[in-house]
Amino acid sequence: MRFCAPVLLGKKPAALFPKKNWWEEGYFRGGEFLTLSRAGSTLILVYRSSLLSAALGNRDIRGILEKLDYPPAGGVDDYLRHLSRRFLTSQEFPHEVGFFLGYPPEDVMGFIHHRGAGSKLCGMWKVYGDVDRASALFREYGRCKERLLEYFQNGGALQGLRLR
Repeated sequence: MRFCAPVLLGKKPAALFPKKNWWEEGYFRGGEFLTLSRAGSTLILVYRSSLLSAALGNRDIRGILEKLDYPPAGGVDDYLRHLSRRFLTSQEFPHEVGFFLGYPPEDVMGFIHHRGAGSKLCGMWKVYGDVDRASALFREYGRCKERLLEYFQNGGALQGLRLR
């Protein structure tokens, strides 16, 4: 659940994590998620449509996604369907998922271009661009995890969170 804290608290458009035994779709009643399958494993993408739409609305990101055959005038649902197909059919892991996760475009493209090598900083993702901005985001997302943990420790329930 800690991976989802920034999404659940409205600070990040999406989170991706491996499907585990604890995962049940009923957990996210009212929430948004997509099951992604690839080479015998299953990942869960938990997201907020409004934040995802804003992240994918960036002109530079849209241009990159179009080069990867994403629909040029697509909305969030179109992009998610295409991402799901990419997970199923691509020979390599579709690292453009970083755009969906709200990672800075220069970091996603740096990771793709350098194949994960030579980053300036490694935290929640590998940083190839603005280290200060990424460090601030890492701290903010860490605070989200702390707030969510405190919420649960004080008796809060997942169903009690406002997911939209």
